[in-house]
Amino acid sequence: RSPLSLSVRRCLTPVRTHRFGLAFFLWLISRLWNCDITSDGCCSLAKLLQEKSSLSCLDLGLNHIGVTGVKVLCEALSKPLCNLRCLWLWGCSIPPFSCEDLCSALSCNQSLITLDLGQNPLGSSGVKMLFKTLTRPGTLQTLRLKIDDFNDELHKLLEEIEENNPQLIIDTEKHDPWKKRPSSHDFMI
Repeated sequence: RSPLSLSVRRCLTPVRTHRFGLAFFLWLISRLWNCDITSDGCCSLAKLLQEKSSLSCLDLGLNHIGVTGVKVLCEALSKPLCNLRCLWLWGCSIPPFSCEDLCSALSCNQSLITLDLGQNPLGSSGVKMLFKTLTRPGTLQTLRLKIDDFNDELHKLLEEIEENNPQLIIDTEKHDPWKKRPSSHDFMI
């Protein structure tokens, strides 16, 4: 088991949640940027997301969560009890074929409004997989992607997505990505 798997279980014991408050532990869990989280840790987080939890934001940026990690998180996002509103997966080495799992989750999820996939090698094939799902209006309001500035095909796809789904803002990281890191305000429960 991963350290996160064990620490999440230890943190959520009745004695600790009573002493410190569940909100505090959910706040700690939500801020896991660059914490060596692997797919095992994602399995523990996915279980938490599938329960009636008040965890609304989760920052897993710069963790190599792997294909399995993305898959279990997407399965959790598809569950009706998942209340996650913001998910940051910036720089998690998500491969293009994982976009199929993301599409499935985005089709089912009724709460996610922000998804950060910046600094992931999704390429044309990943964006093409996301295309059909993103052209339909849903709850997602902000999507962050890293795209190749010289890929005209991708730019056309993104323009079409924005035409068909005007509520969705697609941020293609043309500015300093560090200025868009979530603040502690984003994690208030």
